[in-house]
Amino acid sequence: MTDDRSARLVAPFYLKMMGFNAVDADENLLASVLGASTQATAEDVIALLRDPWRSTVMGAWISLAHSDDRVTGEVLAALDRSHGSLDSPPLVTAAIVLTASKALPGLAQYAQRDAASNWGALPFVVAAIEYLGGTSAVGQSDEPSREMLTAMVGVANRLRTGA
Repeated sequence: MTDDRSARLVAPFYLKMMGFNAVDADENLLASVLGASTQATAEDVIALLRDPWRSTVMGAWISLAHSDDRVTGEVLAALDRSHGSLDSPPLVTAAIVLTASKALPGLAQYAQRDAASNWGALPFVVAAIEYLGGTSAVGQSDEPSREMLTAMVGVANRLRTGA
């Protein structure tokens, strides 16, 4: 990760956007993330998604401003590499907003890994699977997870549409 890319796209935002923090983001933060997203290239986003968790978190959010199939594929690949609840909620959210039901296999695999390793995002991931009309072979969602998913998708849609 270049220092410039990190300074522009990661450092100003990731603490406030990791895990489930994005649901508490104010208008100014979301506007700043959207501005950075529209200035980022597909190559920037792909590099973020391939870098460890801080960059991955922002890669997930910034990916929403891009329609490039390479970016979408990299979101799914980053979800496959995720190992915890700091980067998985943004990745799960971006995956379902960008790919809809194409995210189901990756979500199911993540759910199995989370169940085996107790990473802490399982109810949220199962809520995402259910949101897409699927069912999970492991774990269950709960009302707080379904509500959080709705809130995270709301943030994602705002970043996707710029509204």
